[in-house]
Amino acid sequence: MSTAQNRARRPSGFVSSLVLGLAALLLYVSLPNLGNVARAATAEGVAGTFTAGRLTCVRHPGHEQCEWTGTFTSADGTVLRDATTLYGSGRGSLKEGQEIRAVDVGNPGRVYRPEGSHEWIFTALLLVTGYGLFAWVARRHLTPPPRPRRARRERPTAHNRTRVQPGNGAPA
Repeated sequence: MSTAQNRARRPSGFVSSLVLGLAALLLYVSLPNLGNVARAATAEGVAGTFTAGRLTCVRHPGHEQCEWTGTFTSADGTVLRDATTLYGSGRGSLKEGQEIRAVDVGNPGRVYRPEGSHEWIFTALLLVTGYGLFAWVARRHLTPPPRPRRARRERPTAHNRTRVQPGNGAPA
């Protein structure tokens, strides 16, 4: 095996470092949120009422993202949170002063509708991608390189045998 072929099989430390950094970033973002997104998906938390106070919108090229900010009061009156946003609220979903049922799952500054949310899907994708990248780098560096193949001797087969026919200079 030539030196160029040997180098081609060795994993690049630079590329592996970049991939490890990306994997660590994805896990750093997703792991701390697992509990909150699991509770938000099932609407498990303190039930109460969200009162819409102010609509905030941000325009992006091609679409507009709006959310309502207001106050959350638990059903028993023990929890009162100001400056709380309702996840999944949009421009036409509420009117100022309107009250709707909501659930506080422990996510700071955000409450959810009692139906739950699909926020967990994105977090799960980040988590799976981060673990997948770690596994890929580990496999590249921890498994031995493939052994070089030995040259195989060609065995005669029906299509590559030379036939000797009478009359073309060969004895019959």
